[in-house]
Amino acid sequence: AGLTILTLWSAATYLLQGLTNRSRMEERLDRATKRLKTARDEHLARVDAEMEKIDIEEKRLKNRLQNLEEKKTESAAANSDEAASDDDRVEINAGGKIIAARRGVLCQVKGTRFEALFNGRWEKKLQRDSSGRIFLDVNPKAFRAIVDW
Repeated sequence: AGLTILTLWSAATYLLQGLTNRSRMEERLDRATKRLKTARDEHLARVDAEMEKIDIEEKRLKNRLQNLEEKKTESAAANSDEAASDDDRVEINAGGKIIAARRGVLCQVKGTRFEALFNGRWEKKLQRDSSGRIFLDVNPKAFRAIVDW
C-alpha cells in the first residue's frame, strides 16, 4: 500500500507539474498574442497615417495638374492659330531653303517635337523670316529628309 500511495503521489505531482507548465505556457501565449496585437495595431496606425499623407499629396498634385492644364489652355489660346488644319500648307525656311508641307504631314507622329512645333498651338510664337515663313536654323537637307520620311 505504501508503494501505491507513493506511486499515486508521484503521478499526482507529475500531473500538477504538467498543469502548472500548461498554465505557464498559456500565460506566455497570451502575452505573445497581446504583443502581436499591439504591434499589428501600431503598424496599421502607421499605415493609415502614411495613406493620409499620400491622399493629401495626391490632392495637391491633382490641383497642380489642373492649374497647369488651365495655364496650358490659356497659353495655347493666346498663341495659337485656332483655325489650324491638317490640310494647311505650311512654308518653312529651313536654313535658307524653303520647304512646303501639309500640316498633317508635319504632325503625323503624335508626341514628337514636330507635332508640338507645327500643330498650330504655338503658331504666333514661332520665329518668322522676312516673308512670314516659319524660320528654323537647321540643316535644310536633314530637315527635308525628316519631312520626307
